[in-house]
Amino acid sequence: IVLLPLIGFVINGLFGKRLPKALVGGLATLVVFAAFLISVSIFIGFPADGTPVIVKAFEWFTIGGIQVNFGFQIDQLSLMMMMIITGIGSLIHLYSIGYMSHDKGFYKFFTYLNLFIFSMLLLVMGSNYLILFIGWEGVGLCSYLLIGFWYENKEYGKAARKAFIMNRIGDLGLLIGIFLIATQTNALDYLSVAQNASKFEFDGVVIMFITLSLFIGAMGKSAQIPLFTWLPDAMAGPTPVSALIHAATMVTAGVYLCCRMFSVIEMAPEVMQFISITGA
Repeated sequence: IVLLPLIGFVINGLFGKRLPKALVGGLATLVVFAAFLISVSIFIGFPADGTPVIVKAFEWFTIGGIQVNFGFQIDQLSLMMMMIITGIGSLIHLYSIGYMSHDKGFYKFFTYLNLFIFSMLLLVMGSNYLILFIGWEGVGLCSYLLIGFWYENKEYGKAARKAFIMNRIGDLGLLIGIFLIATQTNALDYLSVAQNASKFEFDGVVIMFITLSLFIGAMGKSAQIPLFTWLPDAMAGPTPVSALIHAATMVTAGVYLCCRMFSVIEMAPEVMQFISITGA
C-alpha cells in the first residue's frame, strides 16, 4: 500500500517528461487505486476483535534505551484513514487527468500528488510517533510544492511560503511533544505509550504540556485558530490540490493525531476542554 504511490512518484519523476500524458496520469491514478483495493481487502478480512496488527519492517535505531522500529500499525483508525486517502485520492487523480491536461507541468503535478499520497499513508500507517512525524513533514512539503505549483505567479509563491512557514510553528510543537513522550515513557510506539500513559499524574503539568504540544501540531496542520490564516491562501494551488490536500486528507491529519494520542490526552481533561473550545 505504501510502496505503490512511491513507485508512481519515482517513475513519473524520472521519466514523466518523456512519457505521453495519458500514461503519466494513468499510472499515477492506477497505483493509488490499487492501494485502495488492497486497503479494502484488508478491511474486509480484519479480525473482528479489532486487535492491532503490527508489521515490523526493520529495527531503525536504539538510543537511550528506546528502541525505535520502522514499522506499521494497522487497526480500525489507520484502516479508515487508508481507505479515505486512497479512495478519495484515486478519484481526484482521475479528475486531474482532464483538469491538468493542457498544463505544461502535467508530469510534475502527478509526481507531487503521488509523493503526497505516499507521505499521507506513512503518516497514518506508522506504528510510532517518529514515523508519523516523517509523514507529517512529507505532506507539508507536498502542500508547499502544490500550492506554489504555478510559481511564475509571485502571489502563488508567497501563498506556498506562508503555508510552509506557518506549519513549521505547529510542527515544532509536535516535535517537542514527541521528545517529551520519549523522555517520560521511554517509548515512541503507540502501544507502549498507551500502556505507560497511566503512570502520568492525572491532570499534572507534564501530561498537560505534552498533550498541548501535540495539539499545537494538529492546530497547524488542520488550520485551527490561531494557525489557520495559511488555508485561504492555499487556494492558489490547482483545484484538485485543494480537494485532495486542503479538504479531504492533509487537514484531517490533525483529527487523526488527536484520535491516535487519546490514551495520553484523556489524562489531561483541561487540554480536552481546550481542544473542544478550539474546535467549536
